Amino acid sequence: MKRLLLFLSLVAAQTVYSQSLDYISVRKKNGRVIKNFYAGSPIVLQLLDGSYLQGPIQAIRNDSLFVTLYDIRRFPTTFGSYITDTVSISLIGLHYNDIQRVQLVKKQSFAERSLGPLLMLGGGGYMALNLLNGAVFDLSITDKRNLRTLGISGGAFGLGFLFTKLFASDGFSKKRHRIQYIDL
Repeated sequence: MKRLLLFLSLVAAQTVYSQSLDYISVRKKNGRVIKNFYAGSPIVLQLLDGSYLQGPIQAIRNDSLFVTLYDIRRFPTTFGSYITDTVSISLIGLHYNDIQRVQLVKKQSFAERSLGPLLMLGGGGYMALNLLNGAVFDLSITDKRNLRTLGISGGAFGLGFLFTKLFASDGFSKKRHRIQYIDL
C-alpha cells in the first residue's frame, strides 16, 4: 500500500510541475530543423508590419507566443553622468503566423567574414598600383604584360566581391525557411 501511495504521489507531482511542451521551430523546406525556441529562451524577431521585438519568451501555447518586453532607457543624473534604468515591462502576445523572420545567430568562420574583403582590397590595390606605375613610367595600358596583370587583379577583385555576396547574412531566417508551431 505504501508503494502504491508513493507511486501515485510521484506521478501527481510530476504532472503538477511539468512545463508545456509547445515550442516554435524554424525549419528548412525539407523539414530539417535549424533552431527551436522554447519558453524561457531569448528571441529577436521581426513581425509582418516590419517592427522588431526582443526579449525572453514567457510562454508558448495555443498557437501564440508571449514575449516579455523591457523598456530600458538612459537618464541623466545631477552629476553629469547617465544611469540606465528599466522604465516598464510588458507582455506581448502574438500568433506565430505574424512572425516574418527570426534571428538565428549563425556564427561565420574567419574565411567567410574576411576572405571577400581581403581579396577585394588586394585586387583593387594591385590594380591601382599597376595603373599608377604605368602613368609614372610611361608604360602603355594595352601592353600584353600589363593587361595580364590587370586581368589577374580584376579577377581577384571580382572573386572577392562574389564571396562577399555569397556569405552576406544578417543572421535572420530567410524566405525559404518556415516558422512552425509544434504542439506536443
